[in-house]
Order: sequence, then structure tokens, then C-alpha cells
Amino acid sequence: MKYKDFENIISPERMRKYNVACGGNTSKAMTLYRYNLRLSQEMFVVVSCFEVTLRNRIDIVMKAKWGNDWLRDFILPGGALYSDKRAENTKKII
Repeated sequence: MKYKDFENIISPERMRKYNVACGGNTSKAMTLYRYNLRLSQEMFVVVSCFEVTLRNRIDIVMKAKWGNDWLRDFILPGGALYSDKRAENTKKII
């Protein structure tokens, strides 16, 4: 693929840092961008697994302390996560 086509798809702003890192060599800049995509894909798996594990652990702790419906109870009026602002926004939507 020609660099200009690649840049038009990705965006000149995004590719600028890759071009600078590669000393203006557009072929190397495209390769570096592709390497970054692969690294991001690998990291996404790790981050995703960590996020699910963390949410599950938080849920276990919160259920033990506040009961099975802790999240629902927290967002209801008077709950720890209740927000009058959120309630106002919900009314606007409905």
C-alpha cells in the first residue's frame, strides 16, 4: 500500500509521530504502526482479563458486605452511588 493511502486511512495526525520516530522514512513508519497494532492487540487480552478478574473480586467483596443486590441498592435513591444529577438526566431522557 502506498504511504499516502495508508496515511489517509489512519490520519496524518496519528502518523506524524511514527514518521518522526522513523526519521521521515514512510515505509518504516507504516511498519512501526503495524507493530504498535500487534502490541496493542496483545495488551488488550491482558487488560481485558485483569478487568474481568478485578470486577469479579470487587463483586465478591461487596456481596459479602452488602448482599447480592449491592449494586442495585447503591444506585437507588439514598444509595452510596445515587446521584441527583443522574436522576435529573434520566428524567430528561424519559
